[in-house]
Amino acid sequence: MAIVLPPYLKYISFLMILFAILCKYEIPLDPSTSDRKTLLFTKTATVQCDRAHVYKVITNIDKYTSWYPNVARVEHVQLVPSRVHNHEGEKYRLITKFPIIGDVPLDLVIHTDDQPKQFIYSVDSWLLETNLIELKDISTNVNSTRIEWTVYTRRRSILFQYMILPFANFYKNQLVREALFSLVMQVRDL
Repeated sequence: MAIVLPPYLKYISFLMILFAILCKYEIPLDPSTSDRKTLLFTKTATVQCDRAHVYKVITNIDKYTSWYPNVARVEHVQLVPSRVHNHEGEKYRLITKFPIIGDVPLDLVIHTDDQPKQFIYSVDSWLLETNLIELKDISTNVNSTRIEWTVYTRRRSILFQYMILPFANFYKNQLVREALFSLVMQVRDL
């Protein structure tokens, strides 16, 4: 006796296969560039403080809980030797709080620490994001710094680019906007 499956299982299996293909198939890269990142957005803020001071606040990963939203605590995973003056290669684990899900550990790796001009780090989240924070002096005001925070994603799948990216962009945009506001308040208070 043969087992007869309900006809709707064919449609569900077809949708699952389509979903898997869209997750794995990546959008081809532009051959003229070796960059594998997609720009999400750039946010800017101006703070009435010198660039060196703002840089110290931004690069102090242990204090992210005080100004970056959803970060509950920070744990050191790998520190660089004390003879190295910059933070390149340091690894941290950010424990973030998400509604309904709870605590989620994310790995943060510092890539570039060009004191006091820029700070680049990546977070191994569902976005596979790379954050570039540039600090620029404002020529009209000696004691003023412009913060440019740019977020990229390394996800290139068709499903992500066309279906999830608009929601991810909105979500991450709100987080960075809140982080910049809190950062400006943190810098002013110190």
